[in-house]
Amino acid sequence: MPIDEQFSDSGRVQPVFKDGEYSNPFTIDSSQIQPRRKGGVLNWLRPKEKVTKPKKTLPAQQVNIEQAFPKNQNGLHVTWLGHANVLMQIDGVRLLIDPVFVNNVSPVFFVRIKRFQKKAPVTIKELPFIDAVFISHDHYDHLNADAMLELEPKVGYFLMPTGVAQYFRKWGIEESKIREYAWWEEGAIQGASGQILRFACTPSRHFSKRSLFERNKTLWASWVFMGSTHRVFYSGDTGYGLHFKQIGHHYGPFDLTLMENGQYSVYWPYSHVTPEQGVQAHLDLRGKVMMPIHWGSFDLSIHDWWEPIERAVQAAESHGVPLLTPEIGQTLSISENPITKPWWRNYINP
Repeated sequence: MPIDEQFSDSGRVQPVFKDGEYSNPFTIDSSQIQPRRKGGVLNWLRPKEKVTKPKKTLPAQQVNIEQAFPKNQNGLHVTWLGHANVLMQIDGVRLLIDPVFVNNVSPVFFVRIKRFQKKAPVTIKELPFIDAVFISHDHYDHLNADAMLELEPKVGYFLMPTGVAQYFRKWGIEESKIREYAWWEEGAIQGASGQILRFACTPSRHFSKRSLFERNKTLWASWVFMGSTHRVFYSGDTGYGLHFKQIGHHYGPFDLTLMENGQYSVYWPYSHVTPEQGVQAHLDLRGKVMMPIHWGSFDLSIHDWWEPIERAVQAAESHGVPLLTPEIGQTLSISENPITKPWWRNYINP
C-alpha cells in the first residue's frame, strides 16, 4: 500500500468475512512461524527449561474503590486487575474492560489455568455502578459468562465486536444494554456523572474461538476511548501490524496505551505481540505513557512468567518510552505522573 494511501479512509484495514468466518487482512510470512516440535502438545507448550508459573503466590492489592473512582471526576484513573482486566475512570465515565474475576480461565474441566494471585483484587459485589463494560473478543481469559451475569444489574452497557452479542443474548443479558461494533465504527455513551465518552472499535490481529467446533465466527478488536480531556488505547489481544499506525493517525496521540505484553510465542507470532513489538506499537500509536498488561496472572504460553515485563522494560528504556508497571489492584492517576516499581523482581524464581 503506498505511504500516501495507508492512512486514508479507504486504506483502513478491514477484516475479511467469508463463508461465515472472519480472518485478518494482514500478510503472513510462514517462514516466521516455527514448526511445533514432535512429542505431543505438552512437549512444545511446557519446555522444561522455562519457569512459566511463579513458585510463590504473586501479590495483589485490594482495590481502593474511592481511589479507583474518585469523586473529583476530572482526570484519568486506571486500575489493573490482572491479565487484561482493567478498571478505568476517564473524565468522569466509569469503565471495566475484559472482566474476568475467576481463578481458573480454562475452558475445559480437566485442565486448570490458575491465577498467580490468591484471588482477583476486587469482587464484583464490591464494585459500584459501572457505565460500560467493553469486551475485546470471545476467549475465556477475556470473557466470562458468570461475571457478565453478576455484573448486569450494576452496568449501563456492554459493548463488544460484531458477533459477540450472541453469547450475551444466550446468557440472558438485557437486550437494551448490548451494543456491537465493527472495526472503525464509533459510538458514545453518557455516564451516570453526565459526562460523555466517545469511543471507537479499532482493529487487532487475532482470532476468536469459544468452542472446539467454531472458530472466527465473531470479530476481535482493540478499543479507543476519547474523554473530554484524555485519550486511551486498549490493545486487546493482537499481533503487530499496520493497524497501529493507522489507529495512531486517526485517533492519536494517546495519554495512555494499555498494551498487551505476554502469552506470545514463536509458534503463534501473529496472534500476540512480543514485548519489543508492543513498545513499537505504542510509538506507532503516538502514545505518551505505556502500561503493559496481559502478563503476570495466567500461564498461557511457554516463556518464563517474568520474561514479558523484563523485555518490555528494556525495550521501553531503549526507545525512551515512559512505562508504568503497577502492582495488580493498584490505582494510578495518570495526570499526576505516577512512579511505579519493579515489584515482580522480588518473586523471580532462583
